[in-house]
Amino acid sequence: MRDGVGVRKRLGGLAVALLPVMPSGVEAQTVTVPPDTVSTVYVSDTLVGYGAVGGIASDALGFAYVADFRNTLWRLDPEGHVTPFASGFYGASGNAVGPRGEVYQSSFNGNYVSRISRTGEAEMYAEQGLFGPVGIAVAPDGELFVCNCTDGTVARVGTDRMARPFAESELLACPNGITFDDRGDLYVVNFNNTLVVRITPDGEVTRFTDIPGAGGNGHITFARGGFYVTKFRGNQVFRVGRDGSVRVVAGTGQPGGADGPALEATFTRPNGVAVSPTGKEIWVNDLVEGSGVGIGPSRVALRRIRVVSLSDVLASVSADDGVEGVRLVHEAYHAQRPDEDTTADAITLAFQWMSSGRVGQGLALHELNAAAFPESLPALYNLGEAYRFTGQPERAAERYRQVLERDPEHPLAGARLALVGGAS
Repeated sequence: MRDGVGVRKRLGGLAVALLPVMPSGVEAQTVTVPPDTVSTVYVSDTLVGYGAVGGIASDALGFAYVADFRNTLWRLDPEGHVTPFASGFYGASGNAVGPRGEVYQSSFNGNYVSRISRTGEAEMYAEQGLFGPVGIAVAPDGELFVCNCTDGTVARVGTDRMARPFAESELLACPNGITFDDRGDLYVVNFNNTLVVRITPDGEVTRFTDIPGAGGNGHITFARGGFYVTKFRGNQVFRVGRDGSVRVVAGTGQPGGADGPALEATFTRPNGVAVSPTGKEIWVNDLVEGSGVGIGPSRVALRRIRVVSLSDVLASVSADDGVEGVRLVHEAYHAQRPDEDTTADAITLAFQWMSSGRVGQGLALHELNAAAFPESLPALYNLGEAYRFTGQPERAAERYRQVLERDPEHPLAGARLALVGGAS
């Protein structure tokens, strides 16, 4: 910038207007958001006969559970070791982790769901009312919602282990993957067409969006304020925003097993998808060998997509870059990834900066976070906390009041408001 008014930056090939920027006479540095990357973590031995790719689930401790659409569920530990975890299934397909760390595993060919303990003991959990079960989503109360691919429905399995019809619609065409968002709605991807559908808590099914290309969606998971979807027949992984917008996360669309920058990497029939507890790793399984439909020998590859986060990019900002450096990088990141919710990541880093002496930059990041996500109560509440910590009680009180206006039962805002001298 030469005149103190503004500058247009090019970020990853995208021109983004940043107004205003640095003080007159200071050159703004180009902000680079590095690409996500793909690596192969594990390739199975050849499975002779019936076998392909099933689902993947992850737990709060960082373990991932990989089904082989045959007999076995494998477990990847946080150190990268893969070992058999449970066996005896009949077409091990979709899976999910329950509220106590237990794993629920569908057997597509056997029409049942098993429950596996944290130590690998499997038991029959539900078997009536399931027809080609694939994807599973677990509610906080332990209820299961299971995709019945064969009859095109979604079943609810209560804590009594009985499966009952929950949702049916002409929009469901071999429902394959299913997940909850953070608002309590279910989202389902179809294997026999390109649709993603939303299912409300009362079972109403509506069209949400399409994943472009051929039919054959795989699975879906929710993380970072949006959805990650595998395209089984399209050899790609997509991200779907809250507004239904769709962008490619990884894969060129050509079959293969090449690692590297995510948009240059290749996949072959990716199916299961899960996100690590940090949100920085996406696990996907695909094929090294085989048809993907359970006929003939197959070999399964476990792939890791390392997703760049806001805090990763902000790590390039030094204390000397000041508040303006924080703002420039924050805007650059969201210009390239407008569908991503970085609220939690920003809150964590902002408090880390404040506790290490970078108070101004930490406060600025809280302010940017609240401005970028005005509907987020955590962003608003923690901005109030930042103002309180920096000796600005009136500003803090204003944020606490705004939180209470939207959530009168907020567990902390009322006490904080009283603490800074406001009315509770």
